[in-house]
Amino acid sequence: MNRYRGDFPVLERRIGGRPVVYLDNACVSLRPTVVVDAISRYYLEHPGCHGRTDHHFGRETTRAIDQARRRVQRYIGAGHPEEIVFLRNTTEGINLIANTFPWRSGDAVLCSDVEHNSNLLPWQGLRHRGVEHRIFPTRPDTSFDMDAFREHLDGTVKLVSVLHSSNLSGVTFPIGDIIREAHRVGARVLVDAAQSMLHQDIDVVALDADFLVFSGHKVLGPSGTGVLYGKQDLLRSLPPFLRGGETVTDTTYHAATLADIPDRFEAGLQDDAGVIGLGAAVQYLMEVGKKAIRAETTALNEAATAGLSGLDGALVIGPPEAAARGGILNFTLAGMNDGDLSRLLNENANIMVRQGKHCVHSWYNARSLPGSVRASFSFYNSQDEVDLLVRTLRDLVRFFRVG
Repeated sequence: MNRYRGDFPVLERRIGGRPVVYLDNACVSLRPTVVVDAISRYYLEHPGCHGRTDHHFGRETTRAIDQARRRVQRYIGAGHPEEIVFLRNTTEGINLIANTFPWRSGDAVLCSDVEHNSNLLPWQGLRHRGVEHRIFPTRPDTSFDMDAFREHLDGTVKLVSVLHSSNLSGVTFPIGDIIREAHRVGARVLVDAAQSMLHQDIDVVALDADFLVFSGHKVLGPSGTGVLYGKQDLLRSLPPFLRGGETVTDTTYHAATLADIPDRFEAGLQDDAGVIGLGAAVQYLMEVGKKAIRAETTALNEAATAGLSGLDGALVIGPPEAAARGGILNFTLAGMNDGDLSRLLNENANIMVRQGKHCVHSWYNARSLPGSVRASFSFYNSQDEVDLLVRTLRDLVRFFRVG
């Protein structure tokens, strides 16, 4: 897969005479040249408003947006392009559903105990409406526990909102089984696919998913872009989350006629350049292939995990097998602060990782864990970069423990 590295010019950058090693892909993926070029073409060639104007720039932009919507539709296996709503990110998509779903007092929403804050805080905010936010536990290694899920699932649960792959440990939930169990009791399912959309095969029709959300910045696309998928009938049953331009077909001083989906959810002037860039990103990914991406990231993680296992005091968060964690290696080293370790990797070897509680503060706090260091790999990373990570960690451990 190293043949794709050339599509990411930032990897050629050198800082302090050394190459950069970007291992923070679970936070933000890098962008290939085709994505940057697509954004530039919008600004340089047709910077008009999508859907609002009938001049040359507007028409070209509308065609490009429609193409991006169809590309995303194919990427996730949706049945209709209007089921694709463009938003800013996963967080906005979850908040949209939280604030427009037809809740009644006494209803419950069910989530796992390893959800990102974006799939935690919106549900906590429903308590004033009498909606219970219910949490089911995962196993000690953060993998999915079907018995625990079923124990917390009953007729009061109107929505199950769960991750597909975890940004904490990389584990992937059996989302098809989860959807079937939820539908059995009449609950709808919202899938947070932010971490899985790059490398997991997803077909929303085959899964029978009710809603699905993901962010552009996790799939080689621009920051500030995201997608909400919803079944046609469900989206049409929801009121707008934001109201304003393009969400209506007509207004008076006292009333308005709502536009059809997806327009009613895409309020105001959207990031047209970003959406076009997102379309270019998913097209690029379809050409690379998720199977190849998954195999490469898993192989890199296996090598890094093997190297880490030789360090005394190393503890991996999640299953011990790298194959169960995809491209994520989240770990602690006994006696070493996660912030200091991350800083030293960056300063000594230009190795960029993430430290802290990774927007899953609730999971860390429940276990009195101060934080961890997360290296996350993508298909444009290399074995040489993994080797450098392992060598640098060994050097740091040796220096601080001997010193």
